[in-house]
Amino acid sequence: MKYSLFSLVMLIALTGCLKNKIAITADYIINPNWDEYENSITIQKVKVRKDSTLNPFLKLSQNEILERLEVDTSFCFTGSVKFNGEQYSKRKVYFNKKNNFYWWSENRKKKKETIGNLEKNTWYQFSGLISYPNYLYIYIDSMNQPHRFDVNQSNY
Repeated sequence: MKYSLFSLVMLIALTGCLKNKIAITADYIINPNWDEYENSITIQKVKVRKDSTLNPFLKLSQNEILERLEVDTSFCFTGSVKFNGEQYSKRKVYFNKKNNFYWWSENRKKKKETIGNLEKNTWYQFSGLISYPNYLYIYIDSMNQPHRFDVNQSNY
């Protein structure tokens, strides 16, 4: 029993290590995990709940992130990155430039070619970037620097 539990824990840990690091800035995203089958992205603006505080400059737990942030429905976009000759895994997808695909909002009723750079002093939730349920929460600070927090949704 102990051996099986240890093996399961090691398998989960190693699987997590095999995924490549996703780079997100206020201007673009590079996702080395994208390929011709998995190449979507959803970006939502999130905000700190009323009567809560959340300091993005501290190490935050998954619980703190999930309990203190809520979706801001004013900004939610989904896109499927189309092949343009460049490898998916090395491609920069820009927020403020055309990428040869549309960003869809409001349940695919509206489409845009660009969504603009991520705003300063604002939280965002990224999903659909890898095959297992994982959210990346990004806070863009006043110097336009991203602060990243990974939340594994399979824990909840």
